[in-house]
Parts: sequence; structure tokens; C-alpha cells
Amino acid sequence: MTFQFDNLAASLQGAITYIPVTLKLTLVTFVWSLLIGFVIAVIRNYKVPVLSKFLGAFITIYMGLPLMVVLVIYRLLFLTYYENIALFFHISKSINEINPLIVGYIALISTNTCSYSETIRGALMSVDHTQYEAGYSIGLTKTQTFFRVILPQSVPTIVPGLINNLVGTIKGTNLVSVIGIVEVMGGAIYPCSRTYSYLEGYVAAALIYWLISFVLETIARRVETASNRFRRQLV
Repeated sequence: MTFQFDNLAASLQGAITYIPVTLKLTLVTFVWSLLIGFVIAVIRNYKVPVLSKFLGAFITIYMGLPLMVVLVIYRLLFLTYYENIALFFHISKSINEINPLIVGYIALISTNTCSYSETIRGALMSVDHTQYEAGYSIGLTKTQTFFRVILPQSVPTIVPGLINNLVGTIKGTNLVSVIGIVEVMGGAIYPCSRTYSYLEGYVAAALIYWLISFVLETIARRVETASNRFRRQLV
């Protein structure tokens, strides 16, 4: 097999075209997973009766499911029960008109929420219990203690884990192609269907994913540096 740079250029062009789709999938998933994961982590950290145990069991089960399996299951469920969903929400569109991005977002957010919540919960647990008692001793409520004492101290610990989660989210977006969403991977592979030489397509996709990850990780590292300065101020 001969590596053709012309084919690589065509695959790079196709991949670049779909960078906005990958970025949208990544950023929307990151924001929602972070928000929902934060709420779950707080509930489990404070051991809210019933709810914390239910969420703990849910996360334990859900984290054992591969993302591709989750995508396929959600897609099949959506196709099977779309008529009931459309009737309930008064949706007039046919199933062929529904954007598969909806299923992609649900699968990505639900899967990533579990890992994000564990990252945040681990950071909250790293703060010594005496910090809670210190907050209560000066008259702060549980909410005030959490936001003024606990959360600021846990941020420097949260950020490195979230960077890894973000990179994992970027890499996970390529799996949405199994439900018909065309992103960087799909855009890079499409030109290969004419040449039947797929090596260049996968190399092009790898380069684009690496570039996106590098840019986002660089930004995240700057945030991590700023949070470390904040930790020194607290100390």
C-alpha cells in the first residue's frame, strides 16, 4: 500500500469541513455533563437520603456500558418509540426529518456525566472534613460553607481531571457516526470511498483530532495554572 499525499489532502479537506460539528458535540456535551455531574457529585457528597444511593447505583451500572452500545440502544429506542414521543410532545415531523444529533447529545451527555460527576466528587472528598466544621463554627450555613470554603479549595483538584474528561469527550465524538452523524471522522473517510485507500483518511482524522485536543488542552492548562495560583492564595 502506497501512502498518497493527494488522498491525504482530500481527506484533510473533508475533515476540516466537519470540525464545527465535532466542536459543537464536544462543547455542548462538556457544558451539560459538567452541570449535571456537579449536581450529582454534590448530592452524593452530602449523602442525601435515597437519592444519593440511587445515583450511586446508576453511575456504577452506566459506567460499565461502552459509548457505542449506548448510542445504538438509544437510537433503536428512539426509532421504536418515536410515534409515542411525537404524540406526547405534539411533534409533527416525520421520523426521517429528526436530526440524529438529538440522540447523539443524549448518549454523549449521559455517558460523560457519570465520569464528570466522579471527577468532581473525588475533588470534593479531597477537602478535609475539618474545613466543613470550620465553616459551621463561624456561623456559615451548609450552602455558604460549600460555596465559600469547600468548592474554592476543590477547584485546583477538579481542573486536571476535567481536562482528561474533555479530551476523552473529544475522542468519543467520533463514535456518533454509527447513528448517522457525520463529523470529523466521517468527513475524513468519505473521500476514501472513491480511492479505496483508507489509511490517508484515518491519518487525516487523527491529525485533526490531535489538533483540536491540543488547542482545548492548552486553554485548559492555562485555567489549571490560574487555579493553582488561587490555591496558593488560599494557603
